[in-house]
Amino acid sequence: MFVFLDGKFLPAHEAQISVFDGGYLYGEGIYTTMRLYEGLPLDLTAHHARLSKHAAALQIRFDFTCDQLSAIIAELVAQNKMAATDGRLRITVSRHGDPDDPLPLTDLTEAPATVLMTLAPIAQALLGWQQDGIAVICLGGTFARGNFPKLKTLNSLATITALRQAASAGCPEALLSDDQGNLLEGAVSNIFVVEQGALRTPINEGAFLAGRTRERILNIAKNLGLMVHESKIKQIELVKADEIFVVSSVREVLPVVSTDGVSVGDGKPGPITRKIQESYRQLISHELNSI
Repeated sequence: MFVFLDGKFLPAHEAQISVFDGGYLYGEGIYTTMRLYEGLPLDLTAHHARLSKHAAALQIRFDFTCDQLSAIIAELVAQNKMAATDGRLRITVSRHGDPDDPLPLTDLTEAPATVLMTLAPIAQALLGWQQDGIAVICLGGTFARGNFPKLKTLNSLATITALRQAASAGCPEALLSDDQGNLLEGAVSNIFVVEQGALRTPINEGAFLAGRTRERILNIAKNLGLMVHESKIKQIELVKADEIFVVSSVREVLPVVSTDGVSVGDGKPGPITRKIQESYRQLISHELNSI
């Protein structure tokens, strides 16, 4: 595997980051992940805009233009021989470490940033998950995002722990709630619930990261003529759901067929979820054809 690190393309085993890097010492950084389809990045402009916005919020320098990122991605695809393969790209930006000033408190944007880009094939299990659906577990407020829920930061301990708990239960995702039992998001996704033909999703009141794919699904649902409600959803209400699905850039649309061992509906992906999947794929095809 080849990676991009601070202006160079390197074999992964040769890539090195300073022990004084702010990402390593303090989790001081941001990231984004996106899906590549046969080497082409989906929605790069929006991911670049979010990355730039989140870096600015933490006063971390991020000087790359969207065109520069596009060129780097193309070279990374070529280096990894993935032009015919769907991939998962991650861009990580952290504050570069200075041994003489390992914890800068002023003039933050003067410090350079460490920029790392990695590319790997999509998990082989994903196609089966999309077709057959997934089981999930539900976790409480301990696993909700920290003090900056709207930022995609490197402080991912809660998320990673939630995913490991889910994996130990044989599930590829966990649904997270706040201390009052209100659904927030999945560990690596956003949540949608279908009830009596209408779509519900947790309202974003600043407690979770509303992803780009969530925004796309809301638009798709409205174009399909579905009623859409952004509102508070109690975790205990999931037992009444006809369908549940989760969405993310990399995993796209995943039907949820059971929560905590209890079947959702008849235990199979439902018709509205299938319509959303189909429409999302059509949207992707249209956008990729325009690149």
